[in-house]
Amino acid sequence: MELLRKGRNSMKPTWVRSISLVVVALLVAASLTAQGTQPNLYHRLEVGASLTTVILKTNIRVEGSSGNGTDIDAEDDLGLQSSRLEPRFAVRWRPWRRQEFEVGYQFARRSAQRVLDKDLTFGDSTFQAGADVGTKFNSEQGFFAYRFAFMAKPRTQVGLAIGGGALFLNAALDAVGSGGQVQYSQSQKVTGPIGSIGLYGRFLSGDRWSWEAEARYVSVSIDRFTAKVAEGGGAVRYTAWSHVTVEGGYGVSAIKVDIDPTASSGSGSRSGRIKYSLQNVRLGVVLIP
Repeated sequence: MELLRKGRNSMKPTWVRSISLVVVALLVAASLTAQGTQPNLYHRLEVGASLTTVILKTNIRVEGSSGNGTDIDAEDDLGLQSSRLEPRFAVRWRPWRRQEFEVGYQFARRSAQRVLDKDLTFGDSTFQAGADVGTKFNSEQGFFAYRFAFMAKPRTQVGLAIGGGALFLNAALDAVGSGGQVQYSQSQKVTGPIGSIGLYGRFLSGDRWSWEAEARYVSVSIDRFTAKVAEGGGAVRYTAWSHVTVEGGYGVSAIKVDIDPTASSGSGSRSGRIKYSLQNVRLGVVLIP
């Protein structure tokens, strides 16, 4: 298992170097071959794929049927990575000049194994200090945005942005015995709705460059979820060919979700709290069909 971990870690620099070489080659080829290419803020359809460095900070509390639970710092208490490489996909569709819809998905999957230095209560299980615990923690985001441009000039676009989506949380803790076998485990899946509202802007710069920025916030209660969400980010784009754009960007989502118990019994009645932030530094390609 240790050799496997080392093998995985040694692969990361190779991936980074390969991606960097591909992007550099794309930019060089574009500068040598593209003629008359102009960026455009009003494409009808855009399909983007990026490799992102996600930077994560998570605090989670899942109470059991007795109402007990521990505030768990996923990185400090469980040894989960605070950053890793993950894919991100997004599609933008503009049916009219002033209106746009975007859907996408950001992957964020982590696992670790660590000897606990304090007692942790997660759901109906308590993991004692000194226990060898294996952790799986997926916290992926599906996102949606609607944008309406108040200003829709050829080189400037400014307007309203309404975001929505869901945080897909899948956490599992396994107590591992001396022989490597799982002695007991506890898992919890939560899908929390998220949403925010704010402003965005996009601007052309020169013959091939464009940049964009966005900031949104909301505090809302839906069913047994009470969420506070702050989102924002920006991107710089280089139009390599008429149908290919290279994008470098940054985004952040800061989410606090309180989960109230339901009236019914069982695992579905558990309450808890999630404090979660995800930053992404991405490099990718946008295709314009």
